[in-house]
Amino acid sequence: MTVSGNLAEPVRGQLDSDGRLIAADPLLLRLHLHCGGYEGGPLAVPQLSNLCRLSRQLNMNLSRPVQAADDDNLINMWVETRLHRGENDGNIAISIIDWKETPVPSNSGASLGRQRDFDRLNGRGSIRTDASLRIMALSLPDDLDAVEKYIGQSLLDVVDFIAPSKQSVLIESISERQPVRGQNVRQKYGKKLHYILSGQPLIDNEGLFSGYRFSLELDENEATGDILDEPGSSIPKNELISDSLFGSQLGPALRQPLGKIIANAETIGSRLEGPLRGDYSDYAKDIASAGRHLMDLVNDLSDLEAIQRTGFSVAADDIDLVDLCHRAAGLLAVKAADHQIRIDLPDKDIEMPVRGEFRRVLQILVNLIGNAIRYSPDGSVIKLQVVQDGEYSAITVRDQGAGIAEDDHQRIFEKFERLGRSGDGGSGLGLFISRRLANAMDGSLSVESAVGKGSTFKLSLPSRAV
Repeated sequence: MTVSGNLAEPVRGQLDSDGRLIAADPLLLRLHLHCGGYEGGPLAVPQLSNLCRLSRQLNMNLSRPVQAADDDNLINMWVETRLHRGENDGNIAISIIDWKETPVPSNSGASLGRQRDFDRLNGRGSIRTDASLRIMALSLPDDLDAVEKYIGQSLLDVVDFIAPSKQSVLIESISERQPVRGQNVRQKYGKKLHYILSGQPLIDNEGLFSGYRFSLELDENEATGDILDEPGSSIPKNELISDSLFGSQLGPALRQPLGKIIANAETIGSRLEGPLRGDYSDYAKDIASAGRHLMDLVNDLSDLEAIQRTGFSVAADDIDLVDLCHRAAGLLAVKAADHQIRIDLPDKDIEMPVRGEFRRVLQILVNLIGNAIRYSPDGSVIKLQVVQDGEYSAITVRDQGAGIAEDDHQRIFEKFERLGRSGDGGSGLGLFISRRLANAMDGSLSVESAVGKGSTFKLSLPSRAV
């Protein structure tokens, strides 16, 4: 049902002194549930909850415009609050006298899909909770089915803490409204994957605590199937501690501050917080770009450590190469557009089923297409094609760049090899990691190229019967 404009009758609701929605008309209840709330629970629409909190704090009735959103629409409302006196002292009545729904732009679904692909590519997820740690929104990188099961539940009901991490550390941090860093957790249900949990407290416009935003990163030891000495240990057997410090400790510790640097620099550079001198805006954009480069390096070094561990392995998922190449190209569409580069893709109706790990194949394709964009002239074309090759299926990425001399065809797959190029933003690890990942999936990665004639990279993986 879509509602627009003035309402014949106000949409009403009532909160008790603890902020719980104890009465609500259908429209308000629907919005509350869409935002992750549950009947009789705390009002889950942050904008409405903030207005009620402000009304109670100022001890006065308020009348304000409020904007919220559900799965399909942006909702502009005019809301009035009224404080109860006497018997129900502390309760707040809500009256919504105007309710206008505007469909979310059609490309938002694609944007959300791209964000989920980014998260899965980086082995990353997120959880948004309210002040009582009840889950309002979440995205898990390798367990998309968990979303519906977990919404509305307490965070402490869906994860277990793994030694040396302790639930008491989380509780203490939350009680003091402090950041949560590097806690080892495991899902209680579903795939029971291991994650590194970190979080930041959320403070609303009135300076009040409103919940937490947690980030989740797949524990690389869990993801790669390493054998651990004992439950809770993050160091694989027969391996020096120093060999595993980056992925298990330094990587997560670096990603959090780098993420904050990038986010804040982008906010400043985009002038979202107000006017700014042009040169300062450029400085902020340079900081964000440098931060992204460092983040890419951290990710590459973590992957390098993972693939060189004894016993490294990958999952054998049922995936489709055509679907994966469309996803990878979607993640790099903006970067290609910045250089007026067109990416030609196979028809979506074509199927090319293979065996391989979803996240790792996506990682390889993003690296290949990203390299093609980086080394191709502006205004050129990158062509992706899929072919059947005996018991293998393959995807090729062909660019119109300067090409690679035949003597360098093997060198480019070596660690830290960039063929003398500098200042291009690369680490020299992408192709080395990609080939190792392809080999781990019983596939291969090769190149055909000549100077002045562009390059064609070919990823082959075992075919899968439909």
